Amino acid sequence: MTYTYTHLDEFFKLSTWDRDIKGSFGLQPPPGNWEGFRKRIAELQGQCAEDESIKVIFAARHGQAEHNVIKDNYRVPQDLILSARHLFQKGKWATAHVLYPILDPDLTPLGREQAAALGHALRREAGRGMPLPERYFVSPLKRAGETCGIEWGWVFGEPDDGGKGHGVKATVLDNLREHLHVHLCDKRSKRSELEKEFPTFTYEPSMTEEDELWEPLEVRGRESDDDLVARLGVGVRQALDASEGATCECFV
Repeated sequence: MTYTYTHLDEFFKLSTWDRDIKGSFGLQPPPGNWEGFRKRIAELQGQCAEDESIKVIFAARHGQAEHNVIKDNYRVPQDLILSARHLFQKGKWATAHVLYPILDPDLTPLGREQAAALGHALRREAGRGMPLPERYFVSPLKRAGETCGIEWGWVFGEPDDGGKGHGVKATVLDNLREHLHVHLCDKRSKRSELEKEFPTFTYEPSMTEEDELWEPLEVRGRESDDDLVARLGVGVRQALDASEGATCECFV
């Protein structure tokens, strides 16, 4: 199915994540009225044509991961930084990724604290009437999966056998992942490894054992912006196709 999207900007005014989680995530007008939000969404839903619908999407970025601090964790000689600039154009950060590649890195302790802070805010706002997602969709990268688990595990009771996903019943979509760079940090783990670490996640039947989306520098280079938009368009379409009848969804 082909979709056309329109963003409704009447509901939220965002600032920075650490400020927004102190309140109702920028819900307008301050301090935010979730009951009014629900009523307005239902009103708009009732006004939709037969082939239209309203979706409330909670979109979150992963917490800090090991690759985000790699240049601070490793000393990179200045001559190597300079010699690599003609290839990577990002100085010390890119050179560190070349010298110390990390495949599908985990969250750092700070990243877990960031996810936990957002999870606490979500739980607080749910108690104030915020609607909960009816469907959860997540990137296959471990940093996104663990972020999703820490943020939303409380909804699913945090079972002991929930792994890094904390029991969240999310669907993994390969096409929802972030911009594909040439560094190994953007290459996902094997499917079998992800299934062990995130046992409550659902995986697409078409998801291969090895990552077939990521490619090294010598093959393609950084994914172009046009390719990124096209791929994410496929990912969002897959999510919508899989969530017919749902109004509220979560993407991480």
